[in-house]
Amino acid sequence: PVCRGPAASCPRGTNPGRTHRFYTGKPVVPFGFGLSYTSFTYKLHAAPPKVSLAHCAALLKRGSDGKPYFPSLVDVAAAGPAAVFAVNVTNTGIIDADDVVLGFLQPPGAGSNGVPLQSLFGFERVHVPARMTVTVWLYPTHTDFAIASEDGNRMPLAGVYTIRFGVKEAFPHGQGYAETKTVAYL
Repeated sequence: PVCRGPAASCPRGTNPGRTHRFYTGKPVVPFGFGLSYTSFTYKLHAAPPKVSLAHCAALLKRGSDGKPYFPSLVDVAAAGPAAVFAVNVTNTGIIDADDVVLGFLQPPGAGSNGVPLQSLFGFERVHVPARMTVTVWLYPTHTDFAIASEDGNRMPLAGVYTIRFGVKEAFPHGQGYAETKTVAYL
C-alpha cells in the first residue's frame, strides 16, 4: 500500500521491502552481483556447526529501568565474534585479480514475520594470483544473530541459519559461491 502522508504516519515506513534484506521481487541485478576477467571458486575451510547465543542475549538484555538496551559498537566488538568462518578463494583463471567475498546470514524463518531474507555480516577484498588460493576469514558479531520485534526490541533468534559466501546468481558466470548451515542456540 502507498502511504501519501509524512513518513512518521506510514505504518511500515516509506520503503518496505526495498532492500536486499527484505525485497521479495526478482531484482534486475542481485545485491552483491559482480563479474571479473577471471573466474573463482569458493570452498569452506572452517565453519562451526553450532553458535551459542548466550553472549547475544547478554548484550541485548534490558536495562535496570526495563527499557531495551541497544549495545554500542564498542560493546559488540568487545564481545568478540560469534563465530569464525574461513573460505578458500581459488582463482581458476589465468589472470591475477581481486575478488570481494561477501558473507550473508539467512536466518530461520527468513521472509516471514519481519525476519529479513538475508543480512550481510562481512566482506573482504583479496588479491588472488592466477591458479592460486587465498583464505578469507569472516566474523559475524553476536548481534548479527538478533532480530527486532514489532515493538523494536532486539532479541536473539535461535534456529538453523544458512551461511552463504558470494552471490548464487553469479556462480554460473564463474564467480565463487559456497554455503553451509549452522545451528544457533540459547
